[in-house]
Amino acid sequence: MKASSLKCLAVIAALLGMAMTEAAAQSYPTKPVRMIVPFAPGGRVEAVARLIADALSKDLGQPFLVESRPGAGGATGADFVAKAQPDGHVLLLCSAGVLSILPNVDKKLPYDPVKDFTPVARLIEGFTFIGAYPGLPAKSMAELVALAKQKPNSIGYASSGVGTYSHLAGELVSIASGAALKHVPYRGSGPALNDIVAGHIPLMIGGELGELAKAGKIRILATTNEKRSPEFPDVPTMKESGFPQFVAHSWVGLVGPANMPATVADKLNVTLARVMADPATQEKLRGLGGEPAYQPAADFGKTVAQDRDIYAEIIAKAGLKFE
Repeated sequence: MKASSLKCLAVIAALLGMAMTEAAAQSYPTKPVRMIVPFAPGGRVEAVARLIADALSKDLGQPFLVESRPGAGGATGADFVAKAQPDGHVLLLCSAGVLSILPNVDKKLPYDPVKDFTPVARLIEGFTFIGAYPGLPAKSMAELVALAKQKPNSIGYASSGVGTYSHLAGELVSIASGAALKHVPYRGSGPALNDIVAGHIPLMIGGELGELAKAGKIRILATTNEKRSPEFPDVPTMKESGFPQFVAHSWVGLVGPANMPATVADKLNVTLARVMADPATQEKLRGLGGEPAYQPAADFGKTVAQDRDIYAEIIAKAGLKFE
């Protein structure tokens, strides 16, 4: 067969492949979709995943099945999705930690946070609080900073682990205030919550403090978000507390493997925009400790990159070294 004929066959095959991919994308989804959550069951991300999966199942006519694949701070589940077929039937619902923080903490990640994923949409901005044991003589961030400056590194704050959002947010508090706090990492938020309630640790930064605050078991000093929480309208933001440069976002968003057909991403985006505009869905998301903050694919991709730079700067200023 002549070279020109072989070249024509190759072009025809490529065009047929593109046509088949496009047809499959237009009829998406053609089978159940696995929505991977890279954390252990029971957390806020999984709860958001189940809410969104239920809405997508109803809208798109196929089951969206939430599947937890924890490990390595979220890297295990993220890597699974990165290596999946890019047809939109395996998706990743994750927090900022997986795509914006981990790449700054672990230089040996099995995935590239930029090249290995297709952004779909940001869904919520997670509310995160700085909570204090009621016995700590500080009722505001100003009082906490004054107390910490009297005895540098004597006031400990709990995080859910080294290199997590709560750890880096605490480092940013120290950087912004000039008051050195002592980081006390825990293996997850559960043990940390138990210890702050018992008074074994005076401070904690996390999104799970709301119910404890309502029960009077802790005192919330500030939220790390850019606006106040609807659940705690009297609690000031860090910016309102005198730290205008404090920026440490905590979000939950949806991505797919790299090279996912644009028609699939667009279809998911259109559906998610409709779901996220529903007042009932918004109310449920607020009940999970998050503010609905829908962002389409292109903008979400920019947010991931910008936040990665923000956390890189925090790590550099704090002089943190990770093994």
